[in-house]
Amino acid sequence: MQETSARQLPHHLALSALLLSLTILAPAYSQESETTSPLPPTLKLSGFATLGVTHHRNDDVGMVFSFDQKSLAHRGISGNLDSVLGVQLNWQMAESTSAVLQAVGRAGENMEPKLRMGYVRQQLGPDLAVRVGRYRSPLYFDSDITEIGYANMTVRPPLPVYWIANSVIAIDGGDVQWRHSLGNTALLLQGYAGSSSYKIRFNSANPVIESDNELSGLKGLAASVTLPHVTLRASRTWVNSTTLRSSQVDQLNAGLAQMAGGLSALAANPMLPAPLRTSLNNKAQAALGYTNPFDSSPIYTSVGFNANWDGWAVMGEWARFHSGSAMLGRADSYHLSVGRSVGDFTPYVGIARQQRKTPVLDTSALGPTGLHPQLDAGLAQLKGSLDEAASGTQKSSRSATVGVRWDFHDNMALKVQYDRFKTPNPYHPGPFANLRLPINNRINLVSVVLDVVF
Repeated sequence: MQETSARQLPHHLALSALLLSLTILAPAYSQESETTSPLPPTLKLSGFATLGVTHHRNDDVGMVFSFDQKSLAHRGISGNLDSVLGVQLNWQMAESTSAVLQAVGRAGENMEPKLRMGYVRQQLGPDLAVRVGRYRSPLYFDSDITEIGYANMTVRPPLPVYWIANSVIAIDGGDVQWRHSLGNTALLLQGYAGSSSYKIRFNSANPVIESDNELSGLKGLAASVTLPHVTLRASRTWVNSTTLRSSQVDQLNAGLAQMAGGLSALAANPMLPAPLRTSLNNKAQAALGYTNPFDSSPIYTSVGFNANWDGWAVMGEWARFHSGSAMLGRADSYHLSVGRSVGDFTPYVGIARQQRKTPVLDTSALGPTGLHPQLDAGLAQLKGSLDEAASGTQKSSRSATVGVRWDFHDNMALKVQYDRFKTPNPYHPGPFANLRLPINNRINLVSVVLDVVF
């Protein structure tokens, strides 16, 4: 029989083989590490992995974990949504100084390794510490563990809420953490600042458009209180500017500038009535106002809780994304999940919703002038491009979830979950990666995942 190397295997099959090996070796590794460790005592190697498959029957859309996912979870069986492998190295450099490196590969990104964490932590006192480097984003309650499936009761944090936070997955900068205990209560205050960048893929375009999105001047505050049975957390994050650049945005900007110039030239004609000249000048200024329509200064707000008592687990969160942009608008979201442990099994249910609170981008300023067919055709083309882009930003959606988790072995869990996703209408893609509009705006998604930490 001819041998086949791991390099020749499709990436999802290679990942499956690797994760299966980890499930076999993880218990042996943990037992061996108690007696002999291949690493110096100042180094600690750990990791997490999820082998997950999904199934749905919607031909129009694919499921994605974040904006920059390359391979979609299309109709049928797919391992692209949840399968992930992460490896972390902790180095205790000195008594009060440590460093962390964490690399993650996702099946949806063709297992290309990405640096999620790479920072140095300095303890400044019993309660105060600083980190400098790359660290996971604290935007929402669970945004620092979204990829660690074992740490989540459900298969994944609910996508109608977390599709935004999953894209801003790491921050380059620093933070200050103050931790203090008062009896059986633990307090944590965190201030953070830095920048972030990621790709946004517009899958409805043919070919697919890939754009660079840069977040600069990011800063925020988070506070949490941990009591014996409940943790409460609130955070607010400000971004000075978000800039999205691609060749398509450049083409749109050029078209808007050319149109504004043409309108201004027409308005300079002294033979036209004064009211018409004023109207043309206003239309020219309005056209320039649509330049770089995705640029924004967003604010992220989150208030959430996680409660555990007598086998019950209840978690919920309210979040707001205020883009500061007419194109992206403002959206409020929430989720609530309830689970009950019975031996090694935890059945659970959940709901989630995101709702846009501001109207779609108004492009009426690009309406026809009635002066020249060629001019009005150019205006119609620009208006159509902006309207199509605005339709793609309609992310309102809701989901209902039911599932069960089975903790069948130390550091391992098997989960089976059913999600029903729906957007308000076929022209709202929600958290789906749509291939075209309109779409079949409902998905019944079945997920089976095996989570491991080692």
